[in-house]
Formats: sequence, C-alpha cells, structure tokens
Amino acid sequence: MKGLILIYLSVLVLAQSQAEWPMPKEDLTWLIPEIPVEVNEIQGRAAGCSIKIRSSELKDPQPLLIKPGTSDFYDFSDSGYVDIEKDKTIEFACTSSLASPLSGKSVTAKCVEGTKFKIDDKEHDLSDFKCSSWPAFVGRKSGHSCNGGTTLIHVGFELTDSRFATEYEVCFNEDEEVTRYVYHKLEPGSNYYATGVDRITFGAGGYFDGKNVDKLYTQAVQKETIDKELDMDSSRYFDSQKNVFLARGHMGAKADFVYADQQRATFLFINAAPQWQTFNAGNWARVEDGVRAWVSKHGKHVECWTGVWGVTTLPNKDGHETHLYLAHDHNGNGLIPVPKLYFRVVIEPSTRKGIVLIGVNNPHLSLDEIKRDYILCDDVSDEIDWISWKKTDITAGYSYACAVDDFRRKVDHLPEFSVSGLLV
Repeated sequence: MKGLILIYLSVLVLAQSQAEWPMPKEDLTWLIPEIPVEVNEIQGRAAGCSIKIRSSELKDPQPLLIKPGTSDFYDFSDSGYVDIEKDKTIEFACTSSLASPLSGKSVTAKCVEGTKFKIDDKEHDLSDFKCSSWPAFVGRKSGHSCNGGTTLIHVGFELTDSRFATEYEVCFNEDEEVTRYVYHKLEPGSNYYATGVDRITFGAGGYFDGKNVDKLYTQAVQKETIDKELDMDSSRYFDSQKNVFLARGHMGAKADFVYADQQRATFLFINAAPQWQTFNAGNWARVEDGVRAWVSKHGKHVECWTGVWGVTTLPNKDGHETHLYLAHDHNGNGLIPVPKLYFRVVIEPSTRKGIVLIGVNNPHLSLDEIKRDYILCDDVSDEIDWISWKKTDITAGYSYACAVDDFRRKVDHLPEFSVSGLLV
C-alpha cells in the first residue's frame, strides 16, 4: 500500500508540473481505483459530455452555450467545465447563423459522451458547433431607471425575439454620460475563464449621442481636451512611456466572464470610464485578480457592483482644482467624467456579508490631498489578506476598503440590498 501511494504521488507531481492551470480532481482519479467514490465520479463523467472552457475544443467564432428553452447561459463547474449528463441536451446558439456543416441560428444537441453530441440521428463532434461570425452583443434598455442613473441597461445577446441572455447590468446616466455601476456575478469557476480571447475595439452601442468615443480616449485627443480644461499645456500630467494616460477602464472586467463570447461583450463604453493606466494595470488589476482568486479558492458565489464616484481634478494654470472630462455638451457642461474613485462592492448572498474595495483614480495627488478629499469611510483593508495590492502607492492607485454601510453614507447611487457584516 505504501508503495502504491508513492507511485500515485510521483505521478501526481509530474502531472501538475506539466499543467498550465490546476486540473480538476477527476482527471487523476484513475490512478487510485481503490477509492470507490472517485471511481464513480470518473464513470459519471465518462458517461456524459464535458466541454473545457479554457483551451476548449470549441472552434472560433464560438457559439453561446445555453440551457435549452431558457435565456440562461449553461452553468459551468467549479473547475471550469460545462458538464452535460448523457442523453441530456444543450443549446448551441448564434445571433447570425451556425457555420457548416450545421445551419440555422441555433441547435439543441443531445449528449452522447465526451465531446460527441447527436442532432436527430446524426452524431457530431464538438468542433462542428461554431458560428459564421461571433455572436453580436447589445446593450438593451430595460425600461427602468436606477439610482443615480437615467437608464438600467441589460447587456447580452438576443437569442430570439422573446429570449435575451443577460450577461451584466449597467446603471447609466445618459445626461452626464457616465456609468454609475455595473452589476454581475462571480462563481467558483470564474477563475477558469477562457484565455486567448482577442481584445476588440470598444463600441458606443448606440449610446453617447453619436460621439466618436473611441477617438475621445486617444492619447492625442484626451491631452487636447485636458489642455482646454486647464487652459494650459498639460504635458506634465502625461507620460505614455510610463503609462501615465487615461485608458478605457473596464468596470465588469474582461476576465470576470468565463465564456469567450461574454468577454467580447465587455467592450462597450457603457462598461468603462476614463482610468489612469498606471492604476488600471496597478492596484485595480490586483483587486480584480484577488477577488476572482478568493472566490475560486473558497468556493464562493458572490454578487459584484463595480462603479465610479465623483470627478477627479487637476490644478489649472492658476492653481485652481479643475474637474476633468473627455467631452462637453453645447452648454459647456462636462460629459464622460474622469472619476475620483473606482469601487467594487462584493456581497456573498448566502451570508449577506459584504465589503467595498476602493481605488483612487489620480496618480498626481499628494497623500494629504487623498486623505482630505478621497477617503470616504473607515479603512478596514488590514483585515483583508487576499489582495496583493500596494495600498499606499499613489501611482499604482492608492487603495483601501470599507464596510458597505459605511461606504453608503457617501455613495448613494447603489441599489438597495441588505448587508449583515464584513466579508473578509
């Protein structure tokens, strides 16, 4: 028995050293057939179908994976697999059409085993299921307003006239052209998101009153805009070689979504705000990565509200603090503001515990200015050990954390939800 254990451990170490990402435990259980429960898990998987999300056998442009007869994306396991029981069905959907050898906008297929599926009496490999073009995503008005916004928008995919697969929600203020928050969920398997998905050009999605928002974000144009705001040459505030410029800062992060189609749907300007790139690639990236890793490690299911607050400032030619915007209306009112703060509220529904992770979006401040104008609530970040941020690094985005109720005393545009205590 001792020799068998040593053999098993040797093979386990070898397998893990060759794997790019953690493998689900089922992949190695054939090595220890003495344990019946593990054998049963393997037999169950072998008797069904399994689609690996990362390094998937799905071919691009990938179809949407939908629960048949619903508007819901198919669930994925904690280890990043879509598992379908033998003789159960899954819908492969496109918004244009399926590519040859299939046809139509969608098809419901029955699991045979492995990556084999059956349509009517004909068997197909998973590689047969792809779209003629990537599924088109849209931001559809819900008909409702939201706190601090004028419009609650559902971003997702139109499956049919009566079925819309919602990926995330956006609270957008059309008057000020600013998104107050984006709502989405994270699951234990979220850290196994598809890789190798191209970053695409952000789109206005029918919002922003016809502006060329992409052009407004270019480094040349944003500097011209800030020059006018401050009535001076603002070169001192920009350094592209050191990533000191305003980027298109995701709220619902690309990597927060598992499926390739979903990741592409994050590239809407209603899911972004001007964010200094040193912060975007610094502490804010650490917040996003840390939350996903914590959710995966502890098997959590959480809700996230990621948003912005306030308008950041820089001194103009006379030394007066001046609000920064990327655009203005015909009356000179600022549009597409550069936020003071980014925040992410994380709530665990099962316990109603929550926390707010906050970052300062201005690398040009002093510590005194941050403490005076950018700290909204009591900092509890010392109780968090699952984010590897450099909290006091102003260039990377000075960061802190607060209890949700404390944060709400200053930020009143979050939706109503109950919180029972601190999530740490």
